[in-house]
Amino acid sequence: MEQKEIYLLIISASVTSLVFSISLVTLFILYQKRKDYYRKEITKTRIEIKEQTLKNISWEIHDNIGQILSTLNLYSYKVLEDSPNELKPKVEELQDLTQTAITEVRSLSKALNTDYIKNVGLIKSLELELARFERLKFMETQLTVEGKPFIIPDDKELVLLRIIQEFFSNSIKYARATKMEISFVFQGRDLNIKVRDNGVGYDSTVVMGTGIINMKNRAKLIGAFLILDSEIKKGTQLEIKYRKKNIDNVA
Repeated sequence: MEQKEIYLLIISASVTSLVFSISLVTLFILYQKRKDYYRKEITKTRIEIKEQTLKNISWEIHDNIGQILSTLNLYSYKVLEDSPNELKPKVEELQDLTQTAITEVRSLSKALNTDYIKNVGLIKSLELELARFERLKFMETQLTVEGKPFIIPDDKELVLLRIIQEFFSNSIKYARATKMEISFVFQGRDLNIKVRDNGVGYDSTVVMGTGIINMKNRAKLIGAFLILDSEIKKGTQLEIKYRKKNIDNVA
């Protein structure tokens, strides 16, 4: 075989190997993109199912439990009229408790109802949630907003709210927090949200529970960056960095 033919054979083999390598890399990239797409779709579907479940629970709470408590409240007025004087203070106390229960049931129903949240917006929904914590004496709360708020699409506002609510839930159930501070900082197209409690904290290098995983997955779904920082006996801080995209101009 002549030297020229050998060179051509080497070049041909090299080109074939290069094309094969490029094809493999391309297929791998396409596979990863498709895998990420399906993962996002699965996460999105799970969230949609969960939101519909919460909406159904909200309706049941409002229509059934709320109605039962309202009927009980009406009956209490009749009981008050027929009660001897020494029992009237007790019946009035029962009326106050029933009215408080009605207020809290309605508040909880609103917090779970997707349609209501979309109507009033993210910040107002948080204000109502924090007011409920104050009424129930769960914790002291503080909410601050800096900068000029911009419009965030309803579906993304809902995701941000659910992430923060997950943090609230963990703080109440596990951290035994007595204070909660929330700040919204709007700057141009950027929104920085910080939520901090004064709870018992945890070792962030070890703990990775379902709640934390859910928060991270939700953040990825809307292209937000989520940071959780915690120290034992010093509390936990959640930080969410969200950037408004041009497509978000239409809410």
